[in-house]
Amino acid sequence: MITLFPHKFDIQECERELQELKTLLTKKLEIAETGKNGLQKFFSDRPNLILLLGYWHFGLEPALYKPEVSLFSNEFRADFVVADRQKKKFVFIEFEDAKENSIFKMKSGQSDSSNTSYEWSPRYEHGLSQVIDWYYRMDDYERTNKFEEYFGHNQVNYTGLLVIGRDQFLQQSGLMKRFLWRSNKTIINSKPLHCITFDKLLEESMEKLSTIKICKDLD
Repeated sequence: MITLFPHKFDIQECERELQELKTLLTKKLEIAETGKNGLQKFFSDRPNLILLLGYWHFGLEPALYKPEVSLFSNEFRADFVVADRQKKKFVFIEFEDAKENSIFKMKSGQSDSSNTSYEWSPRYEHGLSQVIDWYYRMDDYERTNKFEEYFGHNQVNYTGLLVIGRDQFLQQSGLMKRFLWRSNKTIINSKPLHCITFDKLLEESMEKLSTIKICKDLD
């Protein structure tokens, strides 16, 4: 059965961690995925931020999480998994790097700089394919004994989240609309596949935390 870590979501700690993310994105335009100062290490040290990403699944109250989770076997791995206490709702998270060519790259062999064209980068296609493979394996094993043994239920709700790149590079190249169109239109097996930049992740997370604080004050 899948093993996740329990963690009590702390609003004040999450607010502090969000400010640290804002500082990181302000100070560094390009950020590697791995390494001592990479994004994987940054998020691994901030469990409240990871739990907050669980709200990308409607109705999920995050209570459990874990980094580097292999789905069923070592075939496909998620950078982070967030789940509710009953392990019936999940968000599978994939982080890629935040660099100029993370999402798009200039087509090779161009001689006319005034007519620059771009294609989707290998990094983006790799991240997207990773999430699609999760959906494939989940659908492949659903309603089997192996699925129920792994999750403890014969059916779960889940969504995938790919975080990659920076807004500034998309805006400079005029590619933001192209990126958003593909992100908004990508549906796999009738399920949305969320793909956002790290800047959008910060913006959405700050809005979500503000909503959580308001709801808590009303209780």
